[in-house]
Amino acid sequence: MNPDSQRHDAFAAVRINEFRNLMFGRFLFIMGLRMMGTLVGWWIYELTNAPFAIGIIGLSEVIPAVSLALYAGHVIDISEKRKLLLKGAGFYSVCALLLFSLSSKTISSQLANHYVALIIYIIIPLLYI
Repeated sequence: MNPDSQRHDAFAAVRINEFRNLMFGRFLFIMGLRMMGTLVGWWIYELTNAPFAIGIIGLSEVIPAVSLALYAGHVIDISEKRKLLLKGAGFYSVCALLLFSLSSKTISSQLANHYVALIIYIIIPLLYI
């Protein structure tokens, strides 16, 4: 049989169970990250009533992402990908739990709005390290 006459199955990868699980998990993870980013921006605006504060959130995301990009590429190249993926997902979960606990009535009622915003500004760059 001539290799040129073989039909390539465009959906062959989708039939692999592990790949489907990876893509589904990645979709949920990225969707959750985007939702968290939107909610944190809204939360900061409610705390401060300042559009500039939302810009500071963006700045606190960009600075670690840009400054650590080359080093992160090096670490990714020399590390085992699965363990690194699990560590990263676990770290995101810890940061999300910190933000969730900060939003609870118990903690937010005991802290002034500017302290809550300050803690958020400390947690957000940790998501991009």
